[in-house]
Amino acid sequence: MLRQDWGFDYTAANLAEAAAQKKAFHQERFDWWKNKRDEVMNTIRTEGLEIDEKIALEYRSPKSRDWDRSSQVMVRNDLQKDLNECVEKLSHHTSFIQQYVGWQQVLAANPESRVKLDIDDWLFFFSRN
Repeated sequence: MLRQDWGFDYTAANLAEAAAQKKAFHQERFDWWKNKRDEVMNTIRTEGLEIDEKIALEYRSPKSRDWDRSSQVMVRNDLQKDLNECVEKLSHHTSFIQQYVGWQQVLAANPESRVKLDIDDWLFFFSRN
């Protein structure tokens, strides 16, 4: 018998508890990344903006037509990268929180049901990450 074909029986109540633990894990990670995002946003507000002004604006001449393109406000690249990572992680953990809330609800509603899990199912409910 091949390992990928193995199946393991669990009660829905056991799986509901596992889903609750996984939801709690992802909620904890979500909260951490949300705090990190707030820190990055505060850094951007206090020190992360750069303004690039054109030298042509120093001269007062009719040939200087760069007023409409005069300045660019940019977020420092390192802070933009950090902010993107935070948003990506928040999205990732939000998705898992939603999945585990749904599984917890359906499994808790049918606590005596027995469910056959394969290795991927087991990892979804019981893996340590």
